[in-house]
Amino acid sequence: MKYDIKRITQRAFLIYSLINVFAYAFTHVAYLFYNDTVGEIFEYVSYYFSKSAEFLAPPVIAAIAYMIYREHGIKRAILSTLAIASARAFYSLPYYYITFIYNYFYDSVESILLSLAVSVLVVLATALSAAVSICIYMLVLRIICKRSGNDISTELATPLERTNIFDFLAKGNLPVLAFALTQFVFNLILELVDTVAFFIEYSSDFRPSEIITILVNFTLLFILLVASYLIASVIKNKLVADKECDQAAE
Repeated sequence: MKYDIKRITQRAFLIYSLINVFAYAFTHVAYLFYNDTVGEIFEYVSYYFSKSAEFLAPPVIAAIAYMIYREHGIKRAILSTLAIASARAFYSLPYYYITFIYNYFYDSVESILLSLAVSVLVVLATALSAAVSICIYMLVLRIICKRSGNDISTELATPLERTNIFDFLAKGNLPVLAFALTQFVFNLILELVDTVAFFIEYSSDFRPSEIITILVNFTLLFILLVASYLIASVIKNKLVADKECDQAAE
């Protein structure tokens, strides 16, 4: 018995939708209390909540898509990836609409059209990040199989098993580890570029709070690396367990 794609995709979409609704709720409260202490607090909360959601989504989506790909092929994996990633629109649509209205002073119609266009790009970027993670892992897997004299198709045909999530070098955990590391390296490069650009622009003219923010951002990346791996591993084990239960029920 293969994975129930519809059930997996619907659950992932619902959970990701709720996360994005909460992310925007924090942002909206920050808008309501703009130039107020409460607004500043919610602005920080919304920034880091959204940043965390952006980091965690691609590895988790990649883990789900990879399992679907192994048993149902690339077409269904792509469709499932796009469907789950589309939940990001619950954050990007209202966020960019408000941004275009209040920051750039566009009218309602223009703001709606622009927010729709940007949201499509955001959804595609999320899905692409997950797809790139899978492609990188597949490339590494192909190299490993070639060196060991094995056929990659045989490797992909081998069912994934439940594993100890803390044994990150276990064979069943290597895909999710690769997905998490790919996202970590990408975000680390972006953070390094932003940091270098900051010091070039401001030289020594910066406040201690800005340095603390930079340190917090780098620390958060390492925390999110671990979190993304653990969450993706738990989801992978859950899907494998559900499949085993369905097989036993038959």
